[in-house]
Amino acid sequence: MVIQRPQIPQDLAISCNVGEIISELMESGYDIENYQFKNGIFDCTSYSAMLFFNKCIFEKCTFNKSNNSHIFENTVFKDCDLNGMDFTDAGFNSVEFVNCNMTGTNMTRAKLRDVTITECSMRYSIFSNADFTRVSIQKSNLSNCYIWEATQKDLFFSECNLTSAELAGTMLKGIDFTTSDIEGLLLRGPELKGVIVNEFQALALSKILGIIIK
Repeated sequence: MVIQRPQIPQDLAISCNVGEIISELMESGYDIENYQFKNGIFDCTSYSAMLFFNKCIFEKCTFNKSNNSHIFENTVFKDCDLNGMDFTDAGFNSVEFVNCNMTGTNMTRAKLRDVTITECSMRYSIFSNADFTRVSIQKSNLSNCYIWEATQKDLFFSECNLTSAELAGTMLKGIDFTTSDIEGLLLRGPELKGVIVNEFQALALSKILGIIIK
């Protein structure tokens, strides 16, 4: 699987005042492009329109809950606090999340294309009806997360904590869980067709299918 990484120029305008920059660009009819935001607070509830970000870096920024869907392309989130952020119906294309707090983040019906998530806390995050295409999640905690009725093509997990995650209705064909912890995984059974697990995981998952091993 080859993931298209964010294409971001080296020379970015740097600002800690996320709100002021966004307001100025919106009033001028421009998208938010070629900015690096550091240590800022992004109050998404201040904007009634959908925002489009391209070639941006958010570093050590705090995001408040949103009341609108937004689109992010060629964007990096590094060391950001996205706790409880609502990304419902948002779009992510060539995006990286690195060492972010994504606890309780809501990505219901979000579209994720060419996305990498590394060393993030994603406990209780929600991906109901989300669409994953070429998405790599590594060394992240997804315990008690909800990935209901999602669609996926080339979804990759490596060294992740998926204990008690709920994946009901999400077909897992081709997904390799062998390096991840999937104890207490919650699903119906048909989702497991074509999944890749080790022998110990297979033994645990057999209980879901009602198989008795003597």
